[in-house]
Amino acid sequence: MIKKALSVASSCGIPLTTSVVECSDGATDMLISFVKSRYDARHALVVCDANTCVFTDKIISSLSCSVFVLPGNSHADEIHTEMLSSYISQNGLPSVMIAVGSGSVHDIVRFCAHEAHVEMISYPTASSVDGFVSGVAAMTMHGQKLTYPSTSPVALFADPSVYRSAPSRLCASGVGDVIGKITALFDWEFSHIITGEALNVDIYNLMKSALDRVIEGADKGGDEFVDLVMEGLILSGLAMQLAGSSRPASGSEHHMSHFWEMHVANPPTDALHGEKVGVGTILMLSHIKANAEIASRDIDIDISKIYSRDIVEPIYGSLTDGIINENIPNGVRSSALAKLGRSSLPANFEILEKLIFSLPTPDVVKSLLAKVGAPVSLSELSLPDNDDFVSTSLYYSPYVRNRLTFSKVISAINISERLT
Repeated sequence: MIKKALSVASSCGIPLTTSVVECSDGATDMLISFVKSRYDARHALVVCDANTCVFTDKIISSLSCSVFVLPGNSHADEIHTEMLSSYISQNGLPSVMIAVGSGSVHDIVRFCAHEAHVEMISYPTASSVDGFVSGVAAMTMHGQKLTYPSTSPVALFADPSVYRSAPSRLCASGVGDVIGKITALFDWEFSHIITGEALNVDIYNLMKSALDRVIEGADKGGDEFVDLVMEGLILSGLAMQLAGSSRPASGSEHHMSHFWEMHVANPPTDALHGEKVGVGTILMLSHIKANAEIASRDIDIDISKIYSRDIVEPIYGSLTDGIINENIPNGVRSSALAKLGRSSLPANFEILEKLIFSLPTPDVVKSLLAKVGAPVSLSELSLPDNDDFVSTSLYYSPYVRNRLTFSKVISAINISERLT
């Protein structure tokens, strides 16, 4: 499958930054040889956290390089990026940065590498998240969840002896992140149908194949399944690189996860990113199917009203200005919703109805996630499990990102009707 991604890149004429992907025994030695052949190894910088530093000894000793250790369970935010940026400022630019960890470590390194104009290498320690080779970084900056351009790794080296040793919860989280592609791909296709947004079929099929392989392999368990999940996560990142955005891998289910991570309607939770994405996918599938009839209706939305301070501030509070700017950065014409025509939905109703019908039911996804030990309910995420919170999450999570999704249209129509 990795070779297929490289083939898609070649056929599309799209260069992949991550042109070296090694996911096999001996990957650690390959990483060491790669660094020695391309960089001043002594000036390489290994970045890990207190949990993943146990995997750095061989790399550091073989390269005689420096290491920067983030606190355990660091978040991708302004606090931890500043820690790494300050270290680089004080010690000079490294020849290359090596991210040793899972999601947050990679987001922090990709963000800081982009800021410093330094190449980076990925060394994932768990099959937990799809951001290892992504070209964007999902950051929580001053409380608001934002997506920033970042540096994709020039190479990824995933050693099975390392990532297979991670707690099973991390792999289950990775499954949740992959499962989220069900709604992400739906949203991409939805936008393509009603607005003509570009959809590259080869990239779409690459992501769909990775999703299907993980779903089909869920019964296998053991190391073989962990390898399948890691492959799916890597392919997801490569698909994002090829698309030039997170569109193939992130839709309404991720906006739900990001909404919860901003803590505007809920207390903080220790749930992992993929765990939240998995539960978000279940809720979004139910939401989409329950509102299928909206795809037959003319659109009557006053964009200026649904993004007014009166609507946004009661939910987003101090983040209101940032949320409004995200959705209408240059006035209402810059809103993703402005791409819709009044009859965009009914003109495409038959194909949209079939697309919605083809989605798996929430129970099917719930069963699959439960099978791998992933959470399937809000209560398992330590989030409020009541109708009011579900409704708030469904209707206000689309505000997180100025990206067109079916959920965003449902929300806009629902809020518009409440205003009339």
